[in-house]
Amino acid sequence: MIQLKRFLWNLIYSLGNLRLAIILLLMIATVSSLGTVIEQDKTVSFYEINYPSSNPIAGFVSSDLILFLGLDHIYTVPWFLLLLVVFGLSLASCTLSRQIPSLKLARIWKFFKNKKRSNQTGISFTINRISLNQLAYALRERQYNVIQQGPYMYAYKGLIGKIGPILVHISIILILIGAVLGVFSGFMVQELVPKGEIFHLQNIVSSGPLSYIRQDFEGYIQDFSIAYNDQGVVDQFYSDIHLLDSNLNLKSKKTIFVNEPLRNEGITFYQTDWSIVRLRVKVNDKNSNEIPLQEITTANNSRFWIGSVNLGIEKTRLLIVLQDLTGKCLLYDSDKKLLAESEIGHKVFIKGDSFRIENIIPSSGIQIKSDPGIPLVYIGFFLLIFSTLFSYTSYFQIWAIRKNDDLYFYGDTNRAIYFFEKNILEIIDVLQSERVSIEKKVSIHSNFR
Repeated sequence: MIQLKRFLWNLIYSLGNLRLAIILLLMIATVSSLGTVIEQDKTVSFYEINYPSSNPIAGFVSSDLILFLGLDHIYTVPWFLLLLVVFGLSLASCTLSRQIPSLKLARIWKFFKNKKRSNQTGISFTINRISLNQLAYALRERQYNVIQQGPYMYAYKGLIGKIGPILVHISIILILIGAVLGVFSGFMVQELVPKGEIFHLQNIVSSGPLSYIRQDFEGYIQDFSIAYNDQGVVDQFYSDIHLLDSNLNLKSKKTIFVNEPLRNEGITFYQTDWSIVRLRVKVNDKNSNEIPLQEITTANNSRFWIGSVNLGIEKTRLLIVLQDLTGKCLLYDSDKKLLAESEIGHKVFIKGDSFRIENIIPSSGIQIKSDPGIPLVYIGFFLLIFSTLFSYTSYFQIWAIRKNDDLYFYGDTNRAIYFFEKNILEIIDVLQSERVSIEKKVSIHSNFR
């Protein structure tokens, strides 16, 4: 049992090695940077085309290497997650084996009872004819914690500087736990929902092995609209989304748009895209028909939608082209000859047949995400901000020994050595000035008598 404890302690101490932590951090940073260079979550054919094995980039970066190492999904590949886990264990080990014992040691009263301690690191002075009480009073005025015992004195300041590194490690560990938890328990679903229809979480883009995709509610797109700027370019698009329980009772509703999602019970609904799915048209004032539209994307990434309908007894084919939701459309014959321009509600006559677009039915692109690790990541970053500030607080220690008329003074700090030495010299100058002033007063008083 003792050997097991010793082995575990040695393992913890080895994992807490600073060099190991720096190496792991550099490896994580390097691998993460690869994820910004190599496109993520693309198809196999994409990597085969852009990273051909016949002509590898830099002589070795090819689709075979990318797919073999999992660089196409680098942030969820097992070996990258293992790096995060080992790095987290290294930080935890350093905290347990080094930082916490150092904090406990910093709170212990430590008196130097031998003036030979001046050989230690830090600063040291020998001061004449200054009492220990005067020094203790001067240090207390500067917010030092002073412990005095006979001719010995110990003072310290900035203990929070010892707590700061511990909090930094805790915050980074929380961020790592949150990231790993999100990979294993989170999911992302992408839905393209026509206006006025109900949707469920079906089109799963990614999900962790421990994720649970809820099916106890339904979403409903009540309305969808687009705002255009003065140049006629899409400025923003909005979806009125309702969430219903299994009994179709309203749970939550909100008009969402880009950067303004709906959050409900750990699931976030983002507005991501839009499209046009079909048109409702009327030919020769007969019953309305719905015709599906196909989206076409051009080489310059502009897009339009096209559909067709047959007119009259001769079944003349009419092509309908839309570019947006403003209601304007172009009408072509089967030979792609422009016949007319129209708008919603306007009736046009083509070869004796009447045609009218009654309504455009758009669809809203909704991205649904769940990431249980986000609260831990937010808490970790919030704690990291403050703990980093605490870490820059210097920890000062002062020892003093009174031997006859001499006062042996020693000081040490973990950072800001120049500032610490300057501060101590100011204290000594003040004490010596006070001593000279008192001696002058005593001398004058003696001469007067």
